Amino acid sequence: MTTNTIPFRQIGSAKTPTLPEPGSISEIFQLLEQASRRLKHIQRLTVQQTGLTPSQFYIMKLLWETDRRPFSELARELICSRATITGIVDTLQKNGFVQREPNPDDRRSLLAALTEKGWSLQGEVPDLEVYFNQCCSGLSKEEFQTLGGLLAKLNWSLERECGSPDGNVR
Repeated sequence: MTTNTIPFRQIGSAKTPTLPEPGSISEIFQLLEQASRRLKHIQRLTVQQTGLTPSQFYIMKLLWETDRRPFSELARELICSRATITGIVDTLQKNGFVQREPNPDDRRSLLAALTEKGWSLQGEVPDLEVYFNQCCSGLSKEEFQTLGGLLAKLNWSLERECGSPDGNVR
């Protein structure tokens, strides 16, 4: 498995075009949708190198950051139900990447914990940050930070006013 191959064209020295300012909230949401589709495409191209689905990959990524996480925490991070996480963890467990452990803090819940095979997979996965940075070279570091802050604020506002996609109001 080659992890340093970039599966899309490099932008190189292309200049950032002059773009029109969005004039309405619907135009902004349309731009967000377009960017989301492109980023999901990049994500699929890079994650498929691991043989995992994007959801499986992100559970593994979360466990590599902090092992032994409750299913409810994984569900919150992926913005999905615990039942969905259970199915994803089932597949990861069947493939030998994770195992279930009792939660010492809550007898009613289980923890997803990495196996040795799960830890070894970490060295074989592509670094999505490198790919995204290369694809988004038209943004300066400051613009990237501003964009991140604005998107976080937008998500917070939408969740506060409309609830979360999994149907829970937080």
